[in-house]
Amino acid sequence: MLDKDLFFKIKWLIAKNELAFKSRQGGFHYQKPKDSSIVSLHQRVSGIQLGLRAVQTEEMLQWMKNVDVDLTEINQLSFEFDINAMPDIGVSYSEFDASPLSTTVHTALEFMNMYQKRRPVIFTNDFWYFKEIIPNRVGTVNDLKHNDLLIISVPFFETFKVKSNMDEILSRCCDLDIPVMLDLVWLPLVDSIEPLNNTDCVEVIAQSMTKVLPMSGIKGGVAFWRRPVPTRQNMYPLGNNVGFYVSKKYLQEKGYYYVRDSLRHSQKYWCEVLGLEVHDLVLGADIPNNHFLTDQSLHSHRIPNSKIFNLVPFFENEKSIKALLVDKKR
Repeated sequence: MLDKDLFFKIKWLIAKNELAFKSRQGGFHYQKPKDSSIVSLHQRVSGIQLGLRAVQTEEMLQWMKNVDVDLTEINQLSFEFDINAMPDIGVSYSEFDASPLSTTVHTALEFMNMYQKRRPVIFTNDFWYFKEIIPNRVGTVNDLKHNDLLIISVPFFETFKVKSNMDEILSRCCDLDIPVMLDLVWLPLVDSIEPLNNTDCVEVIAQSMTKVLPMSGIKGGVAFWRRPVPTRQNMYPLGNNVGFYVSKKYLQEKGYYYVRDSLRHSQKYWCEVLGLEVHDLVLGADIPNNHFLTDQSLHSHRIPNSKIFNLVPFFENEKSIKALLVDKKR
């Protein structure tokens, strides 16, 4: 296992690599190094573990480059979607209409707009952007009330695992007639989940692909809306056809769990090198008690006592980090 001093040398290496190689920068402005100054590099080193995005491996970058995009065709794209491409989460996809996803947040806003008289709620420590648009938090199942509207991530953002009482949550939503939206953005990257029960209350399912594919700057995926779908969605669809097209092509050619499965070997390797424990989420690792990386949790700036470590930079810079370890005879 490497020590803290070598770990920070690796972080400097990652920061410099991200400056030099555009393919290792994210799709958003804040994910890119500002410049080559020592101040900017230091900031990059300090925050390199914060936040998660899709791994930009050479294989998936090449796959993205080879996607044949005919914008004229995509502009007139039909919204046909093979529901067999989705995993069994306990819902009948045949009861939903599939349509292009713009973003998960926009889908949540549209869902909230459909139920303007209800109180939108999220569970404490769900996706940070949900907190930006939804001020109402619930801590327990019993906090859910009759006039609520629930938006929840599956797996749950705080732990990247399905909430242990998820069936109880959905059961209460069914009993109280609470419409539910599920955010599945992390699902293609975790161990297969057991099908959920009590899913009659689920009205919207958002499957963004931006954590699987390096397309955060494009956005997109698929949204499932329980029938009958509001007329305005057919009259003026808000989805991203390009993102929908790329997502469909990935699912057809690679399969739902391809990226997860392709990274498991590297995940285990880096967990061993860093002295961490393998997490259900292939992009992460669990930090043991009293480990020198305790303050390096990717949630440390938002969720106290979080112990989830971000492995994305290690996947993307595997060759150069391994060369450094050999040079240091580790």
